[in-house]
Amino acid sequence: MICLSSPGLRYERLLFWAAPITLAACAVLIITLGYNTYEDRRNANCYEQAALLIQGDKGLLESWSKAQAESKQEKSKAPYIMFGGEVAKKLIYGVNNSCWSLIDKWDDLQRSPDSLISDLKGMAAELRKKPIKLYGVEIPDVATIGLAGTKIQIAMSSLVQALQIALAPVMLLWLGSLYHTRQREITGIKHADNILSIHPHVINVFPVGFYPEMRRRNWFRSKAPVMWAASFAVIRISLVAIFIFPSSAFYISSLFYQPVLGYWLLNWFAGFWVAVYLFGTLFIEVDVGVKHFSGANPLR
Repeated sequence: MICLSSPGLRYERLLFWAAPITLAACAVLIITLGYNTYEDRRNANCYEQAALLIQGDKGLLESWSKAQAESKQEKSKAPYIMFGGEVAKKLIYGVNNSCWSLIDKWDDLQRSPDSLISDLKGMAAELRKKPIKLYGVEIPDVATIGLAGTKIQIAMSSLVQALQIALAPVMLLWLGSLYHTRQREITGIKHADNILSIHPHVINVFPVGFYPEMRRRNWFRSKAPVMWAASFAVIRISLVAIFIFPSSAFYISSLFYQPVLGYWLLNWFAGFWVAVYLFGTLFIEVDVGVKHFSGANPLR
């Protein structure tokens, strides 16, 4: 015999975790949006990426040296113009379209790589000095964490990535626990005859009454059990969604807006399984079927 109060009470306690988890996921999303959609920060990321591309290409350094030597012999700017074209080609294929549109406004890509790198990093540093303000929240560039009496400073972007990684198992554990606990509770509910035997948490909304025999055939009234079951399933799914959908949506959105670089597979994996357990926890309510509890009121 299944004790319905145990999974029901556990399910109710798990629902209470929706508040802190939603708050954490919302904070991560706001900071991620700030760092990756705020115009100044987006431009700073662009300049830094462009500087790294130029700095890491030894071919450009060789082209610059060659352009200098040829210009002395030919006494013309043609070699420099060719070098500027190589820089432009490198950036066009190395950065995204919006970033190249920003850099394309420059009049001179024919300077030495060191000069270009210095200017790009300087502009990025100037933009990073400006605070990020998003939805009335000012986001600092550096977070200070107290650890054993020692203050540790960490870049906010790195902290957000760490929080995203930490939230992945938390989200999966929470949603997975909700799903499997509810599955056990529903298994017991299917075999229960008295509504007083189930735990009265907010999700346990079921039709209570009886279906009197019909004196004449009526298709609409004959489908009453299915219609009641569908209506209450929609109510239960909506109630569950209020608890779990915001946190899941915030978390998956933060993965989408985060520049994943080499971690796209990890982000996709985390987002996929969070989505699977999200919809599984919602639509498991349909598994109850046409369950109703006996009562004094007619249901058709």
